[in-house]
Amino acid sequence: MKTGKLPGCCLLLAALCLVSVTFAAERHGKVLIEGVDSELRKNVLGWLSLDDEPCDAPAWRLQARLQKADREIGEALQAFGYYHPAIEHRFQPGENGGCWEARFRIEPGKRVRFHRVDVEIRGEATQDRAFRKLIDASKVHPGAPLRHDAYEALKKGIAELARNRGYLRARFSVHELRVDPEHEQADVKLYFDSGPRYRFGRIRIRQDVIDDALVQRFLTFHEGEPYLGDALSKTSQALSSSGYFARVQVQPLPEQAKDLRVPVEITLTPADRHHYSASIGYATDTGLRLGLGYGNRRLNRRGHRLRSKGSLSPVVSTLTLGYDIPLRNPASDKLGFEAGYKREDTDSFKSDTTAISAIWTRKHRNGWREERALVYGQEDYRIRHGDRTTSVLLMPGTRWTRIRSDRPLYARKGYRLQLAVRGGHKQLLSDVSFLQLIANTKWILPLPRRTRLLGRVDGGVSLMNEFDELPTSVRFFAGGDSSVRGYAYKSLGPKNSDSEVAGGKNLLVGSLELDHMFTEKWGLAAFVDSGNAFDRFDVSPKTGVGIGIRWHSPVGPVRLDLAHPLNKDGDLVRVHFSMGPDL
Repeated sequence: MKTGKLPGCCLLLAALCLVSVTFAAERHGKVLIEGVDSELRKNVLGWLSLDDEPCDAPAWRLQARLQKADREIGEALQAFGYYHPAIEHRFQPGENGGCWEARFRIEPGKRVRFHRVDVEIRGEATQDRAFRKLIDASKVHPGAPLRHDAYEALKKGIAELARNRGYLRARFSVHELRVDPEHEQADVKLYFDSGPRYRFGRIRIRQDVIDDALVQRFLTFHEGEPYLGDALSKTSQALSSSGYFARVQVQPLPEQAKDLRVPVEITLTPADRHHYSASIGYATDTGLRLGLGYGNRRLNRRGHRLRSKGSLSPVVSTLTLGYDIPLRNPASDKLGFEAGYKREDTDSFKSDTTAISAIWTRKHRNGWREERALVYGQEDYRIRHGDRTTSVLLMPGTRWTRIRSDRPLYARKGYRLQLAVRGGHKQLLSDVSFLQLIANTKWILPLPRRTRLLGRVDGGVSLMNEFDELPTSVRFFAGGDSSVRGYAYKSLGPKNSDSEVAGGKNLLVGSLELDHMFTEKWGLAAFVDSGNAFDRFDVSPKTGVGIGIRWHSPVGPVRLDLAHPLNKDGDLVRVHFSMGPDL
């Protein structure tokens, strides 16, 4: 497959022209706060009405705001326990079209601290450790600096915890915060009467979509168990994520409670049984990509599903038919059967693979996703100008994946970790014996001023004797949008006797990228990628460096990179275009 190349200066100019930012904002006066830390400064500015005034505000209004400034600053400081501040200010009016400036010098004085803290939980919740854990973790304790928001947060936290844990008659009999500014002390008195704890009562399920027994397996609570609001939320989320229902309502009915038991009504509206999908996309690795899909969410009342998907591109084309069966815990466990075809046409090889597989999947509570698979397939392949070879594999394997991020599409921080083991043996229906260990990780670290540092490491090791018999689908290659930029997709690796890239037994690739968003939608990135596939632990790394544009589009991140290969003659720069989440 050939790819077009443009002179680097032209590409850079074209890329930079994609970003057009216009700044149009009303000019405001300058308010300078001195003498306090950043947290206090932020709170003071939030209270100061003067900070909202534009440069052309009338003098009488600026004077009125200035007269209120000392009181507003005092209230802002009291929230943090400072009751005796000394405040000086200077005001410079705007002249000759200039803008006004106000400077405040603040000496906050001594800080009030919590002195006596008397927090009592009475009633049945006395034995509930969750309350003691909440109180101990709060910022309200003797000797701690007074913060009014910490006191309010403790009050709110106790009340919300009681509601969540079924103390539906709970109330504060006493809630007092007494501040003595003269002695720099604050006393807290909170007496909370929990009353009895309720339990779950009768659970009524209103639906005619799948078997009630299957719905019951989604529930994270049962009749007679202590009431827990989190259990209701988890059940609602599990049912909503199942795909069987268009609308899910999990409604506790405390007004109908009898004998301290709260009935729960679950109302489920079915989703469309059949769903269709169509997609179009582009990436440098694959070229233009077209996709079609069809699924049946409910083949029967036992919740079995049918799924099919096809994609077509000049480089990678696939066709998959799958059948999924929910297991004992349908929210986390399933058994799937697949039949599929894959055609790959890269700069290094061509292959046609047909396979059937059984895949058991479990989502663990700690965030790990576990997959155990048994794949039987036949692959016809040839290295670029070599002879066509057919290989058969029966390949058991397992894969563990964990993804953590603060946001699903535009992560500021997070990581992805994937570990896999797979192999085959000649005495078990395979043409070659081998064992592979694969590890991939990517992480994102937030830096100041809308900047991120992204790192990636991909590694793999093969244990085997007869590498030439290993089909290309389980060989290691490097190069491409998500590997070493500056080089074509799967174009890097050890060469055979004909000097053609044939793939390697092992893989090691690393990447570092720094990106900065200049606006909410647009940013620039600089990166370096290095690594290769190899056989005998002689890595011979290939390196690419470059810059790119980042666009937070309505459908997800879009990346346009200009990469220069440091270990390749003739190519000044290579364009890489890709879409999708970073993790």
